[in-house]
This record gives sequence, structure tokens and C-alpha cells, in this order.
Amino acid sequence: MTRPILTVLLPLATLLLAGCNAPEETGLHGYAEGDFIRIAPDLPGRITEAPAREGERIAAGSVLVRQDDTAEQAALAAIESRIDAATARYDDALAGARDPEIAAARDLLRQALAAQSDADQARERSRALFADGHISQARLDTAEAAAQSADARVDEMRQRLNIVQLPARSDQLRALQAEIAAAEAEREGARYRVAQRTVTAPANARIHRQLRFVGEQAGPTAAVYELLPDGAVHAVLFIPEPQLADLPVGTRLAVRCDACETGLTVTISTIDDTAEFTPPILYSDASRARLVFRAEALFDADPPPPGTPLFLEPRP
Repeated sequence: MTRPILTVLLPLATLLLAGCNAPEETGLHGYAEGDFIRIAPDLPGRITEAPAREGERIAAGSVLVRQDDTAEQAALAAIESRIDAATARYDDALAGARDPEIAAARDLLRQALAAQSDADQARERSRALFADGHISQARLDTAEAAAQSADARVDEMRQRLNIVQLPARSDQLRALQAEIAAAEAEREGARYRVAQRTVTAPANARIHRQLRFVGEQAGPTAAVYELLPDGAVHAVLFIPEPQLADLPVGTRLAVRCDACETGLTVTISTIDDTAEFTPPILYSDASRARLVFRAEALFDADPPPPGTPLFLEPRP
């Protein structure tokens, strides 16, 4: 029974020893990584529109999210009404009184002049009667007071006519201008808050994932979409310490993977200053326990999907 067992085990041992002594791969291992961004409104609120779908390509500036803006629109309408009212008051003050108001002031002045004439005549008669001894001093004093009152009324009506014919005072106009400017500043703030209820795409991108939908609440910490912008996929690779001097920034490497186009290359863009003892993701036993430097490289053509394992080697 011993010979058959040895006959089976010896070939297996030979294969294992041959595997242990197999030549080490000379290429580099890595993976494609995407710089995803999350799209969230600046203000919390209910989603009313979220038209994009997962996998869809969108252009920069495309509307991604709209929130309920009823309160913001109402506040904006109220401020617009305040601006209209203040502007109307300013225009009215600048133009002065209208023709009907001036005509009414003139009528009042004519009435005051007529009353003044009657009072003057009554005073003169009273003076004559008092001189002849027909009326008392009290009657004369009453007539004198009535005439003086009529004179004062005429002066008042003349001043009133002058006032209605003039535009508003400069300080009153400045106050109205300041009121209009303050309302216009509030309008800009209200328009900004309305605009915040609409979120657009910051760049050309692909919708990687939709996180929230119409009717749900979204806000600064509650994103609606996760996007992968164009050009946001790069290669992450790990350079063994002995090869570091041969692979500086700017080196071009050939890339092989299941999803890679033939002839795809990358260019090393950054290399970490500190080393790691093993890559965080190991793609082969041959890369274990190496002192490696994490590096990033930019694809020279269309990249594979994020997460794709890569095998990279210097171009001949």
C-alpha cells in the first residue's frame, strides 16, 4: 500500500516545488479607481424632480434635482411687491403734487382771500361804530380778532399752495431711495435661495448611482446622486522599491486587463513619498511581502471601469 501513495505524492511535491521556484512576475499590479462625487442640495427639502437615471450620461449644467420652492417663491413675490410700492412712492414724491391737488389748493386760497375781505370790511365798520359810540369795546375786539384770523388763514393757504407745487424734499427722496435699495438687496437674496432649490451637474459625467428619489427629503448630508465625471478614472499601482528609480513620474506603462482596449497605456502622475509593506489588495502571491510605493497614473485613452484589476509593465 505504501508504493501507490508515494507514486501519487511525489508528482504533487514536484509540482509544488516547481511552483515555488517559478520566475517572479516582472510587471506591476494595480486597479482602476474612480473619483466619484456626490450631488446634494445646499438646503434640506423635499425632492420634486430627479430626472436622471443610473448609467445615463449627462452634460455639465443639466438639471439633476429640483426641490419644493413654494416658500422661497412666496418670499420673492412679497419682496417684489415691496419694491413696486417703494418705487411708486419715490416717483410720486419726485414729481410733486398732481394737477387736481394743485387746483384744490388754489380753491382753498381763493376762499381764504374772500373770507379775509369780508373780515376786513367787518372790522372797518366796527371801528366806525365804536368811534360813534354805537358798539362796545368787546364787539370791536371780536371784529379785530376775526380779521386777524382771516389774514392768518390766507398766509396758510399760500404756503400750502407753494408746497404742493414743489417736489419732495431731498432727504425724503434719499429715504425712499434707501428703502428701494434695501428691498432690491433682499430680492437678490431671495432669488439666490430660489436658485438653491435647483441642482445642476458640475461636469460631463455618468450617473453611477441614484441614492434618493422624488418625494424623499434631501439636503447637504443627504445626497441624491453619485456621479463619475469624465476623466475621473485613473490607475492605482504599486511600485516595488528596487524598481522605483526606473519608473519616475512621467513613465508610460502598457496596461492589460479583461476590459482594456488593445494598446492601452497610462502615464505615472504621482508617487507616494512613503512605502507600504504590501499593497492593500493583493493580486498575486508573487507580490506578497514587498516594500512598495503607491502611485497613480493617468490613462491615455478610454479607461476600464473603476475596480478593474490591472497588470502594468514598462513599454518596450
